[in-house]
Amino acid sequence: MSDADAPGSGSPSGTAAYARSTALARLRQNVKRQGFVPTEGNPAYALIDGRKTTLPAYVPYVGRWYFAYRPRILCYAINQNLSKHTSWTDEWAAKWGRDTDLAIDRLNRAASDGEPIAVKPYVEGFIPLVALLAIVRHRQVEGAELPKLVDEVIAVTNFVKFSTSDDASSSSIFSSWWRECAKRYVARETVALKPDVIIAFGQKTVSALSQVVKDLSFEAHPPETLACRFPGRMPSIKARPLTDTEERVWRDHILPLVGRIRPPNENAYHRWRMLSFPGYFVDIARGWLPALF
Repeated sequence: MSDADAPGSGSPSGTAAYARSTALARLRQNVKRQGFVPTEGNPAYALIDGRKTTLPAYVPYVGRWYFAYRPRILCYAINQNLSKHTSWTDEWAAKWGRDTDLAIDRLNRAASDGEPIAVKPYVEGFIPLVALLAIVRHRQVEGAELPKLVDEVIAVTNFVKFSTSDDASSSSIFSSWWRECAKRYVARETVALKPDVIIAFGQKTVSALSQVVKDLSFEAHPPETLACRFPGRMPSIKARPLTDTEERVWRDHILPLVGRIRPPNENAYHRWRMLSFPGYFVDIARGWLPALF
């Protein structure tokens, strides 16, 4: 199969497109029905006509080919950082605070408008490249076809759907936010999107997702949960020189996958950083693809 015919190019079948639109409609309706706003802490808000408007939860970004491709991969980072640390967070908050439907579907709307999806490890290239490694791992057993663009075949979101206003660290997220998002949103996302694989970034995300999957009590095969270190500031990984074997794995097996990721646009927020951290991906490959070593 040529890249022109590979999954993630052109348009998916009508059945897959319908499954995607139905799942997203169900998830958007769930966010509206829940109407949940954290009462603990100081969640991010927008000032609309001088009044504080707390931003709602949101649904995952779902690639157009997600329901036409196997394995279905659902990726969870931690949460959006909407603290006032950059100029664009105020712009986002103002835009989402004025339009509830846009706020709820902010990730998919951004993708359809050609804007960067506001999940930092996604726009920096970490999540797409890790997802491709998961697909390569799956190919060894199931023979999955590599997609032309991985962005079109995966789903991406954050576990916690809210941000604190005054602290960017994940440690500032209250335990109640994790619990409420697990039962109100993440469990329903898992059911609606029917992933084969869930990739969880960050230790807390891994443990919280594992509990969600356990509580759902799948009658057949539950989704496999793959754990990854959260790709934040990793100076030790960036500074560590690669061994000759690691350099070969990076050059011959990981770096070529970058061509299957949608390139960044000119938006100041959207800059790839993953290429500066080859050790991060080599470490993942060592656990998932040991035969490469």
